[in-house]
Amino acid sequence: MAKVCFGMIMSLDGFVNDRDGEMGKLYASFEPNKEINAVMARTGAVILGRRTFDLAEADSYAVDYEFQVPIFVMTHHPPAKHPKENEQLTFTFVTDGVESAIRQARDAAVEKDVLILGVDVFRQALKVGMVEELQIAIAPILLGKGLRLFEQLDDFEISLEKLQVIETSQQVEIWYKVLR
Repeated sequence: MAKVCFGMIMSLDGFVNDRDGEMGKLYASFEPNKEINAVMARTGAVILGRRTFDLAEADSYAVDYEFQVPIFVMTHHPPAKHPKENEQLTFTFVTDGVESAIRQARDAAVEKDVLILGVDVFRQALKVGMVEELQIAIAPILLGKGLRLFEQLDDFEISLEKLQVIETSQQVEIWYKVLR
């Protein structure tokens, strides 16, 4: 069965974007590596929040998005115009919650993994116990302000088991298993 994973790059002080909502500074230190390439190859479906989906022009996903797999977008309001799709990349706009999005993504992924991209979707999935692994890349920058990844988890204590650590020339990536 498909494993549900979350992946994100954050600053050393825990922000996933800066005070202006931009993420470019975080990606300045990113270097592709064989582990990230393996994650991409194992991904069979992606779940995005609406804000994450809106970061790119909707029709550009079918042309140059790195994950050419079914994409499930959690939203209260699907876009008026359905984005362009191709043979591998399709869009489903999910309006009935994170559990439904994960069920649909798992079905679409078959034996491959489901990757969650987006802070709000991640928090929702973590709170209902549906995230199995975290992959956190730590960028060598302190942003001071922005969107914190692990906010709004005040009532939760979640234990993790370190699976692996990868160091590139500028950043560290840590994989964790979520313990139940």
